[in-house]
Amino acid sequence: MRATIDELEVLASRVVLPGKGETVELSSRHPGGPVIALPAFAEDPRVAAGVPPRVGRRIDRFAALAYRAVSELVTPLAMPAPERVGVFFANTRAGWAYAQPQLELMLSRGHRAVHPYFVTAWFPTAATGEVTIGLGYRGCAKTTAGRRSGFAEALWLARDALERQAIDIAIVGAVESVVAPFPLLDWPSEQDLPSAGAAEGAAVFAMRERQTTGLDADSVVLHGLRYEHTDRTTAADQHWIPTLSIAAELATHIANALDGDIDVAIGDGYRVTVRHGSRAAA
Repeated sequence: MRATIDELEVLASRVVLPGKGETVELSSRHPGGPVIALPAFAEDPRVAAGVPPRVGRRIDRFAALAYRAVSELVTPLAMPAPERVGVFFANTRAGWAYAQPQLELMLSRGHRAVHPYFVTAWFPTAATGEVTIGLGYRGCAKTTAGRRSGFAEALWLARDALERQAIDIAIVGAVESVVAPFPLLDWPSEQDLPSAGAAEGAAVFAMRERQTTGLDADSVVLHGLRYEHTDRTTAADQHWIPTLSIAAELATHIANALDGDIDVAIGDGYRVTVRHGSRAAA
């Protein structure tokens, strides 16, 4: 049975981004070009605290960031049974930090040199799979890949699963990394590289249907998720990874919800209103 949900209660959020001035240097995207300093984690996220070594060895940087962020997100929460938890991630760039060396191995030494986790680490669904398997969640799981709309689409799918009463809590986020030479070829040589945002990171949220009774006065809800067929561009276009910047910006608005209702563009015509719990319960 479906029940329309107009407000999603945000139980927690976690944003994992590189520090100000933290960079990784990569060789140029084009022959003869300069070294590029990407705004990314200087320490490989796969060997960072919070990622089990056995997991870190088989995944890309973006999946490691997702694993760490979700682990930290749910630690203080009382989670329901595993089959009642869904995971919905946006990933638009896949796992080239793992895949590019594997492809180079295949070309130089043949297919037998390729590691067994090559494909599972490479595909955009990798983070969703690692989180659901590693943390034991067995509810609905989806990955979206819209360059600007991916996070909004993940949020939309999460609401749909909650409306269908397939899950009780949705973990929603954008988990991304472009820290590898190949994805930098996405920008033509005559085009300037992005000048804002991070080149990798994770912004994740735990959400459920807003409770009609007992809503914490300090809680925050997302009201009126909608698609307006307008506002097809966003300032995040100038960012390294629009989905990641959009999700991180939403987390900032959630933290500032006491300032009043905030109508937020979340990519390609999608919008949502961030509302403090005291007003949502009114």
